[in-house]
Amino acid sequence: TAPKYPLYGIDKDRNGCNKIDADLKNKSVIIIDSDQKCTVVNRTKNLVHAGAELIAIARTDGALNVTDVPQSKFSTAPIVLINSNSYHTIKTLGTSQGLLLSFYVPETKFDSNVIVIYVICVFCIVVGSYWSLYPQDMKVSEFWTTTPKPPIRLTLQTSDEVDEDENKSTLWTNILFAVVIVGIMAGMLLLLYFAYKYFVFVFMGLFCIIASTGIYSILLPFLAEIDCFNTRWQMSCCSKQRYFNPFKIAVWLACFSVTMVWFAFRHEYNIWPLQVVMGICVCLNIIKSVPLPSLKIITIIMLMLFIYDIFFVFITPYFTKDGVSIMERVATGASSKKQVFDAPMDYTPGEQIPLSIKIPFFQKTDLKVCMPIYGMIGFGDIVIPGLLTAYSAYFDTIAHPGETKWYYIITCSSYAIGLLITYGALIGMGIAQPAYCT
Repeated sequence: TAPKYPLYGIDKDRNGCNKIDADLKNKSVIIIDSDQKCTVVNRTKNLVHAGAELIAIARTDGALNVTDVPQSKFSTAPIVLINSNSYHTIKTLGTSQGLLLSFYVPETKFDSNVIVIYVICVFCIVVGSYWSLYPQDMKVSEFWTTTPKPPIRLTLQTSDEVDEDENKSTLWTNILFAVVIVGIMAGMLLLLYFAYKYFVFVFMGLFCIIASTGIYSILLPFLAEIDCFNTRWQMSCCSKQRYFNPFKIAVWLACFSVTMVWFAFRHEYNIWPLQVVMGICVCLNIIKSVPLPSLKIITIIMLMLFIYDIFFVFITPYFTKDGVSIMERVATGASSKKQVFDAPMDYTPGEQIPLSIKIPFFQKTDLKVCMPIYGMIGFGDIVIPGLLTAYSAYFDTIAHPGETKWYYIITCSSYAIGLLITYGALIGMGIAQPAYCT
């Protein structure tokens, strides 16, 4: 059972910056964070010198990022954070007479946001893969009357028809292609790890462009139902007649303006639904628009990315100073902002790369007063398996036209089961898991 300490002076809005003459021995104290001129270290030293056994800081705005300064270096008393609602609730109880403070560490192993992320991932895989069998500019009404057709030509050969020298040459070409792709990804990850604050905005700009294209691509089948949307205008340029569609340009600009809204308010807590929608559009667009013609290429890339994920998630913590993996540090943006106790309180959140589906915890936990708690999964953990499920849909359509797409069903089901196992490991082990490994 956690010890309980009498609360001292809740009716006095002290900040702890000045020397305290009162005797706080065996008592707890609540201070508010409104004074930005005084550091937490100074406040704590004054309160501990007066004998305080427990110090609570009442948060009045935003959330405090994790500190990088060990508390044991400047305080022998536990320091806890409480939100403004808890502070005002305690204050309404009257003065400190008879009030005892006691704290515990809440458990947050499971939250319903996991279910939402799981449904989003499976939805992107299933819908994006099947959507890839149809033309990009097809109307919604034509989906039910058009026969699915892969966007690429797959060559189905028997082993007797394959030339051995040609097969070896193709294999090495595929391996080289996979090495280049994974090498670029590893280089970008390391670049972000060592120079995060310089390149994070580059990735944000790329995300806005890719997301606006994704939103436009998702809306296109619906907007194509409007007759005027397909109208083209003619103009003369360089002695030649050129055609352009002003409505499509206007729609794309509107989609881009949506991403600009996200960029402008990206630090606001309630902006997360817009980022989730943008992320879904990005994943769907990539899966349905980037077909890979060879199972060998997909297999080699996925095998190398498996090693890539294992290394950067589980191996790199042994080489980093703080024991946090490079993948987790970059994904959470923790390297972009350091909140220390030995400085005036600064609650502005750090920059974070938006290349993930990020949903906050839905349950009401006091841990949110320390930092916004999110569950997330990277786009790569959706898109890379999606390329395989899309290929399976292509293969079924060519090899077994008009029949049940069993390979597509099996690969989608396998992803759903593997992702379920991954989240089980996440909840059981309490550490980040490479979901791509499913």
